[in-house]
Amino acid sequence: MDNCKTAVRGIRGATTTTSNNSEEIYSTTRELLENLVQANQIKTEHIAAIFFSATPDLNSAFPARAAREMGWLNVPLFCHVEIDVPEALPRCIRIMLLVNTTLQQDQIKHVYLKDTVKLREL
Repeated sequence: MDNCKTAVRGIRGATTTTSNNSEEIYSTTRELLENLVQANQIKTEHIAAIFFSATPDLNSAFPARAAREMGWLNVPLFCHVEIDVPEALPRCIRIMLLVNTTLQQDQIKHVYLKDTVKLREL
């Protein structure tokens, strides 16, 4: 893999909302996507797929719609519900971007916004 010029890399990100409100779900997801793109110099055409998860308390909207609103019409998107673990971080949206990139694994910048900074402490 060291000699490979381009590889598919997973890039993680997470954020939280203050309420189960569709507009807030879209805006916080959009903010997270923008941060991930900027931190890793991602071009939309290099995105292989994006997986979105939301905790069970966020059911008023699909986070993936934020990507569609950003014009990402050809990127495969998939939403699912996060496992309902007792005492887990509430109102949390997680993203796994699969990106074709020349960055090495240790060069990838994962982004954790708002209350999700706590997830990096685990």
